[in-house]
Amino acid sequence: MTTPAARHDTSASAPMTQIVRVAVIAVTLALFLGSTLNAVVGQRDLAVIFALATPLGISAWGFARAGHNEPALVLLCCVLITVVTLVLILNPLGVHDVAITAYGGIILVGALLLSRKSFVALAIITIIAATTAFVIDLNGLSRSRISQYSGWPQFLEFLLITSVFAILGRAGAEILFGTVGDAHRATVDDPVTGLYNRPGFLIQAAQRLKAAPGAPKCSVLVLADIDGFRRVNTVIGHRAGDGVLKEASQRLEQLGGDHQLRGRIGDDEFAVLAVGLDHEGQAEEFARRVHLALNFDYSGVSVRSSTGYARSPRDAQGIESLLLAAEGSLTTAKDHESERFAGPADRI
Repeated sequence: MTTPAARHDTSASAPMTQIVRVAVIAVTLALFLGSTLNAVVGQRDLAVIFALATPLGISAWGFARAGHNEPALVLLCCVLITVVTLVLILNPLGVHDVAITAYGGIILVGALLLSRKSFVALAIITIIAATTAFVIDLNGLSRSRISQYSGWPQFLEFLLITSVFAILGRAGAEILFGTVGDAHRATVDDPVTGLYNRPGFLIQAAQRLKAAPGAPKCSVLVLADIDGFRRVNTVIGHRAGDGVLKEASQRLEQLGGDHQLRGRIGDDEFAVLAVGLDHEGQAEEFARRVHLALNFDYSGVSVRSSTGYARSPRDAQGIESLLLAAEGSLTTAKDHESERFAGPADRI
């Protein structure tokens, strides 16, 4: 079952994906230019390091495209940590101000964009890498020409400054995401049920359909209307009517499945998208499960629903066309007085 926290995480995935893609482009260009410049000035070892790291930076794009934004950022940061550590060991100028700038920048990015758990892991990796670079430099095992001017006070200074970056960045992120994040969620979440509202559902559905596996896998969009919802409000009151909506959303949540997306896209209309089904036969089976879930009794009132569905890619591709196909099936379902259920094959 998808938790509210998981829905809130994915609700911000669109802007986060843009941030990750900008980061991938920036890092890839920086690595490529670093390789080129070092090759020009004769630093072949450094040029090779940058050149080898460039494809790893590009590979983060695949994570971002699949919606795995945090793994993409972690991969980028780990690539940069590795490159920075090797460069500092091979750099004739040692590990002084460059170390503070490079490692501090990585820590700051992690503090602002990563989850608390991932940020702690990144900070530990950074400290281990930096300590390794300093120890090698202080023991004369690096290529530094000024290692005699290095000492443990410089390492303690590095830890102090990096800690300041980490604390300020993380504190700013916690405060900022606590306000901007809440405001963003308010634009994509339904306040009554906690599911996505129509704009939020369409955004997430478009992304999931784009990332969904191709044939023979398929996806299905199920639309369900609560029949006579105005009458339900009149019989049991608007507050109890909200209870009906909450009960319906909870029943949809109980269907389970990590590959399902749920939303309330109208006053009495719910939408459920399931991706990665093994075959088209599972589409109707899933739609019937949704239909059964939204037929229940609440406060002495019999709640019934009409349900229609459409499959992707067979019936339509893209969320807008798939939504139109499912709405056509829903219209047909409302004409079936007995079953109140229809699929694309039932349309004229």
